[in-house]
Amino acid sequence: MLWINEHKRVWRVAILGLLLVAILGPWTFDCIMVPAEFPCSAPFIRLEGDFCGTPLSGIWILWAIVSEFISMVVGLVTGATVLTDLGRAFRLARFPLLLVLPFFSTLLLILAGDRRRQQVFNVAAWGLAAGVGLLIGMASYPKLFWVLWGIWLYIGLAASALILEVLTLVVGRRLNQGL
Repeated sequence: MLWINEHKRVWRVAILGLLLVAILGPWTFDCIMVPAEFPCSAPFIRLEGDFCGTPLSGIWILWAIVSEFISMVVGLVTGATVLTDLGRAFRLARFPLLLVLPFFSTLLLILAGDRRRQQVFNVAAWGLAAGVGLLIGMASYPKLFWVLWGIWLYIGLAASALILEVLTLVVGRRLNQGL
């Protein structure tokens, strides 16, 4: 476990690099209805019954949710949207925040050094990100996991980072206690 503590900057940078790759990879499908008697042409893949889909990257999904939130706020300011619609936008805006929060908290640990509070916050951020990623992964045709490799890479990275960060906390605590 001492190796984990000595090389934490290296594995944190590696996780951030792989996290960017995961966000650029496919996370879900953009579905269209194509009757079952007709084939799906590339880049579409037959999903279930009368539906075909093309993979969408995680960055596209994050951008779509953020742009929807901005559109709702602008609509509220201009009067085109009512206040109750803004509540839906806030619920949607939580997910991209939870998905990118570990990136920024880990980057802060790399640049500013380890402080116990930041480490605990980072562990919480990775745990929430793993949970949200798993929700997205299970809702996005888990039978076709090889096509949606981006979300599953994200989930695996989040779980790995969570384990490594917890081990770093434990080792740091033992070193501080002199054990």
